[in-house]
Amino acid sequence: MLAALGIVLIVAGAILTFAVDRQAEGFDINAVGWILMAGGALALLAALIQAVAWSGSRGFKSHTERHVSGDGGSYVEEKRVS
Repeated sequence: MLAALGIVLIVAGAILTFAVDRQAEGFDINAVGWILMAGGALALLAALIQAVAWSGSRGFKSHTERHVSGDGGSYVEEKRVS
């Protein structure tokens, strides 16, 4: 969700900064565009940090089983990662 917001803010800011040639009295459209692009970059950075935090919280569990043959001479080891 933050990534989509970041992309929308960057696109809106780029349009205001580079594509709009109008001037408004007491209102700097270029500055607003740069502020929107900076906010979009921060939203993308927050989305990246959140994605890294979520991927690190998933714990992988390893389970090892050993099955010994009836005569005790050999065994089979089985590993499962989930």
